[in-house]
Amino acid sequence: MPDAPRVVTGPDGNAMAYRQFGNGPRLITCLHSLALDGSWYEPLARALGEDYRLLAPDFRGHGASERGESPITLDRIAADVAAVWDAEGIERSVVLGISLGGVMAQAVTGSLASRVEAQILVATRGAYDEAAAAATTARADDLRAPDGVERAEKSMLQRWFGDGASNGSDPLVRRAREQFLGSDGNIVADYLIAMTRVGEFRTESPPRTLVVGGDDDRSTPRAVTEQLAASIPGAELRLAHGGHLVAFDDPNEVAATIRPFLDRLECWAG
Repeated sequence: MPDAPRVVTGPDGNAMAYRQFGNGPRLITCLHSLALDGSWYEPLARALGEDYRLLAPDFRGHGASERGESPITLDRIAADVAAVWDAEGIERSVVLGISLGGVMAQAVTGSLASRVEAQILVATRGAYDEAAAAATTARADDLRAPDGVERAEKSMLQRWFGDGASNGSDPLVRRAREQFLGSDGNIVADYLIAMTRVGEFRTESPPRTLVVGGDDDRSTPRAVTEQLAASIPGAELRLAHGGHLVAFDDPNEVAATIRPFLDRLECWAG
């Protein structure tokens, strides 16, 4: 189903990789979680079926995309997404994001409103209060230490997989652990700091929005998901059965959760 990763030159000259899953008429741009990459969306593409085409970039410093020289900011990553769209001749797209990807989806909507048909925000938040920003900054500082990634491994996996984090026989847990341990702590820290600015991208006239939370999400609790949905005019809220990475851990569950919203979008007509 997937093509080989494609590469486009980003706005500051860095190589940006992205993948396409499926060739259907319904386009969704899918934005991935921290320290992972776009390849994680292949199972969701299969679950959604042949009507869909999923475009999944690797954020700079993730997967096959170069870090580049520019500072990591939300508007910079939004410009990278726009570069992928331009390379593919895409004027408008539905945008779906999980965790960091959900933060980035909001930045894309806030920066490129005329190019976003609708947004699906999964296991993410729309603002950081003073306490949340301070806690995130502390996590970032810890990650910058020489052994920061190794020391953060256990807590990160627990955020992602809850009680299943200790299941070393689970291929998703093994894959996530390998990717996280292979990441650059400074890059992960830069993204954490960037995420705390998501509230700056709030728009008074958002596109149609679906907010999805996992009912056992240890990283983004239900109250945070509900707060996000309440902050976006007209947003719908749905809960899927699963944890923080439910879209990857149980793509059929998430496909069933988001499909009614997708089916109601008028952008597919014609």
